[in-house]
Amino acid sequence: MKKFIKILFCKILFRVHYYNTENLQKYDRFLICPNHSSIFDPFFIYPLSQNLSIMAKSEIFKNKFIAKILKHYNVFPVDRKKVDIKSLLHSLNVFKKQNHCELLIFPEGGVIKNKEDIGKKVHNGATFVAAKLNVPIVPVFITRRPKLFSKVKVIFGSPYFLEKSLLKDKSKLKKESHILINNIYNLNH
Repeated sequence: MKKFIKILFCKILFRVHYYNTENLQKYDRFLICPNHSSIFDPFFIYPLSQNLSIMAKSEIFKNKFIAKILKHYNVFPVDRKKVDIKSLLHSLNVFKKQNHCELLIFPEGGVIKNKEDIGKKVHNGATFVAAKLNVPIVPVFITRRPKLFSKVKVIFGSPYFLEKSLLKDKSKLKKESHILINNIYNLNH
C-alpha cells in the first residue's frame, strides 16, 4: 500500500519533495504535526512512516466500509466538536503498545483553506499527548492548497520536547499549541 500511495500521490498526482527527513530518524516514538490545508496531506506523510497511526475527523468513519479500511491502516476517529476523551486515550495507548511508533495529529483540527484563518483554530491534543508521554513533536510544513500535478514541499522540522508541567495550566498548554502552529509555518521561510 505504501508503494501504491507513494507512486500515485507523491509522483503522479503531485511531485512531492521531502526536506530534512533525517528528523524522522532521531527518535523511535514521536508525534508528527503538520499544517492541514488539503485532504491529501496524510498521503504525503504516510510513505515515509514506519509505524504510523493517524487521528482523523470522526465524520469520515460514518461509512462502515471506509471505517473498516481506515482502522486497518491505524487511522482512528476524533470528535472535533468536543474534548474527545476516547480518542485522547487511544492516542496515549498508541505509544504504550509499541516500541517504534509515530502518531500524526493535525493541530489545526481540520483543513484550513484560507490563509487568513491560519492560527485561528488550534487544538491542544498534540501538545497534551507530547507533554503527558514525554514524546517529541516533529513539526511539518506541507505546501498549502497544492494543485494536481504541482510540486509539493514537505519540510520536517527538528523534534522537540515539551515540559510535563504544561499539563497543570490550560492557558500555557494553549500557548504552546499556538507556538507549535508558528513553528510549523516558519519551516517554509
